[in-house]
Amino acid sequence: MTQTQQGQLPFCGLTLKMYSTAKKAPQMEYTASSNKAKFKCTLTKNMYDLKDIGIWLSTPQVQEYVQSGHLLKWGSKIIQGEKNQFGNGLELEVTYFMVKPFGGNNNVNRQSYTPQPQSNMQQPQEQSYQQAKQGIQLTDDKLPSSPSDEIDWAKEGATDFNPDQYEQELG
Repeated sequence: MTQTQQGQLPFCGLTLKMYSTAKKAPQMEYTASSNKAKFKCTLTKNMYDLKDIGIWLSTPQVQEYVQSGHLLKWGSKIIQGEKNQFGNGLELEVTYFMVKPFGGNNNVNRQSYTPQPQSNMQQPQEQSYQQAKQGIQLTDDKLPSSPSDEIDWAKEGATDFNPDQYEQELG
């Protein structure tokens, strides 16, 4: 990958063009056919389907950005194209692009993105449950740990709620 004369990497992103319908919201103002629309890489000019974004992220050109600490961001802009018989010529460009993180601290330990092939979009329920148990506890609620505890927990009446205690816990 060649850097620009200022020593910065060139713009890196995937851009999808959507075309004006000449309609106003709440109807769709811009559309793109899902079977024809493709994202175009600004570096290689290769075309990608939405489902292939992971493949794009794993290309050597994009990995250079990932390894240097860049993050992904979505953006869009409206461009005035040529008017034709089908519309007013307005185009909406939606871009998924790489940006340097605010502050420019590139000394943070970063891992490169390596997409994993998935044969099935849904994970087994037990695996999802185990992952959720390992997650960060966001509340101090005492939730039941077994089905028998759940029955006992459910027997507690709604009148057990003490608003004064609740206010003290919040404060």
